Amino acid sequence: MAGNDKGLLLLKGKPLYCHVIERIKPQVGTIIINSNQNIAAYQQSGYPVITDQLSGHLGPLAGIYTGLLHSQTDWNLVVSCDTPFLPLDLVQQLHRNMGDHFAAYVTDGEKEHPTILLINRCLAGKIKDYLDCGERKLRLFLHQNGVKKVLFSDHHHYFENINTPQELDYWNQHL
Repeated sequence: MAGNDKGLLLLKGKPLYCHVIERIKPQVGTIIINSNQNIAAYQQSGYPVITDQLSGHLGPLAGIYTGLLHSQTDWNLVVSCDTPFLPLDLVQQLHRNMGDHFAAYVTDGEKEHPTILLINRCLAGKIKDYLDCGERKLRLFLHQNGVKKVLFSDHHHYFENINTPQELDYWNQHL
């Protein structure tokens, strides 16, 4: 995205992260935003904004770990700022299909979406240990910890990531 903060890019005149919040707000009790840049811009949302607890740009797992440390609930929904079309029953479907696992993430049958994740706070220590060992790969951590993949095969478009200026232009024209 040419060095721009994806969450702040405009989709139909509104930052991407605001679209995500609109989709998940009815499904959760509390929202916390994790960002390591443009903190003041995200604070304008009125939601708490936290930065990674661990230094070194350790990737999504560091943000998930930080969120779990700040959470007041056992179960937490994690979503990325570039998925503005999330299903309105995401939490319900993940929870219903996760069985006795401590986390579940989305697959649409073609692609896995590990940054769309329902996770129990009890995994925070395991994430910290994994990061302390120098590991960074979210999907590998999830597989090593028996996390459940939940199939959303009839919802491909709900998990569209906006990753390029061309994709953003497309959705601004066709939404």
